[in-house]
Amino acid sequence: MNTNLVLPEGPPRDPDRPLLTDEEVFATHKHQSDFDIATLVRDQTRALQFFRWQDYIQRKFSKIVAPNDALNAVANTLNFMHPPLQPIYSFDASELPADTIVHLKETQRQSPLKAAGLMEYFMLSKSFFTVKILDVIAEVSQSGICTVYRCHITSIDGCSMTPSPSLCLKLFDDRFQRFRDQIEEEIDDLDNEDLPRWFDPVCMVESLVVNKILAYDKLRPVQGSVIPWFYGAHQFTLPDGTTLCGILMEYIDGWALNSKTVSALSLERQIKMIQSCRHAARVLDVGDINQCDWHCKQILLCTNPITNLDHAVLIDFALTTQTYEKETLNYIGNYFGILEILFRARSSGSALDPELALKHFREPDDWDPIGVRISVPWNKDGYKDIQARDMFSFITIC
Repeated sequence: MNTNLVLPEGPPRDPDRPLLTDEEVFATHKHQSDFDIATLVRDQTRALQFFRWQDYIQRKFSKIVAPNDALNAVANTLNFMHPPLQPIYSFDASELPADTIVHLKETQRQSPLKAAGLMEYFMLSKSFFTVKILDVIAEVSQSGICTVYRCHITSIDGCSMTPSPSLCLKLFDDRFQRFRDQIEEEIDDLDNEDLPRWFDPVCMVESLVVNKILAYDKLRPVQGSVIPWFYGAHQFTLPDGTTLCGILMEYIDGWALNSKTVSALSLERQIKMIQSCRHAARVLDVGDINQCDWHCKQILLCTNPITNLDHAVLIDFALTTQTYEKETLNYIGNYFGILEILFRARSSGSALDPELALKHFREPDDWDPIGVRISVPWNKDGYKDIQARDMFSFITIC
């Protein structure tokens, strides 16, 4: 390996910065972003120290906050510098089809904080607030970095209050991301050329949080319908003193696509859910927001408590993209992303009838850049071509 060659992973190690001891690293590094990944992928010694730090952290700390624990939060503050990203295109609700606009109005929910008379007080908070953990909604997977809790606010700016309605708190903690188990046996034979692929799965909390903030901020006009109410990103302090970034949202009392409740729904209610998913896809499309990681847990199905209408709510925008430079195409694939979840019932874990999904999800809109052939066992041809209408059929190329 030519150590003088500057590779795309980053600059070579600075010889004027000697390796810290494990004790120094364990005491000062709190998150994966405290490490210089560009250096780790070029230096075996530093890479192995990173993994020792991970082992130390995961032995010493718990990745789950216990029910009834109180977390103090600094309002509207992040423990990292927010990059100056601004999407080029805004969300223009007038571009939505008429039936989607009607659906959004029919499924509109009032903000839980506003209903409790806390909305203005909370949003104007310049200091801190406290939340009490009620239970765990979704525990982080081995390769993930987020744990989701149900909680309520118990004080704002030091003033105790009647607990707020239940809210959803998503804490981002990359310390417990496991991504090296599959190559554990290679440590003794590790070659510097293998280092970059070791760090391919590393998630940086900061970039995921920014993606969520930008998506929710843009979708503010439709929050409370197919999008949850969003109450900002804040810095939370755990009982052990660890500070983590977290986002606070409306708690959606709904069902996952693969739940028994969904599979037991009547035919009419399943159709309503499928149609609602189609409207939700349009909302993202018009907002120039592309979900890059569609799976069945990102769609919750619920019933509006006021209108009693069944509808979908989309969650988790950590792996979304938007257009930040006009020269860079933001490929929008939400139509087929959701359809694939609904249609491939067995492989995706969806409890909805796939034939029903294909029939009532309807054809792509004119702007959808979709063109696929899917296997349809009940069709006499055995397949179905899905593509948007040709808007320029009147043009003939000679």
